[in-house]
Amino acid sequence: MRKILLLLALLLTTLMAGAQQAFRIPPEHQRGFASYIRVAPAFVDAVVLLANTNQTYTVPANADAVIFSSNCAAFYAIIGPTAAVPVANVTNGTASELNPSSWYVGRATQIGFISPTACTLTLAWYKLVIS
Repeated sequence: MRKILLLLALLLTTLMAGAQQAFRIPPEHQRGFASYIRVAPAFVDAVVLLANTNQTYTVPANADAVIFSSNCAAFYAIIGPTAAVPVANVTNGTASELNPSSWYVGRATQIGFISPTACTLTLAWYKLVIS
């Protein structure tokens, strides 16, 4: 349950400008306002995708949350070795996700990626600390 709550918190902060830490920026009128900045990732990997070619990525040891960035118009990802670009309805829960922003991957060992066009992804990895 705690991991689910942490995942929801990570997703929410990602939606709020990738935020994980708040800091103050004093504007000229001397009233501060909250802005957000996320902490630097533990490490960042890059994955170069060829058009319509699945790329299997091995999840790093001791990493359980990732923020994706890309120059892809569209990319698909799935936990497991093989992502697919849907060409028909997929209604059994096995479709690859379009352009995910971040994931808690838990104990997953592989992520599959695919894009209809050649592009590059970066994966910013974090280790969630549960106390």
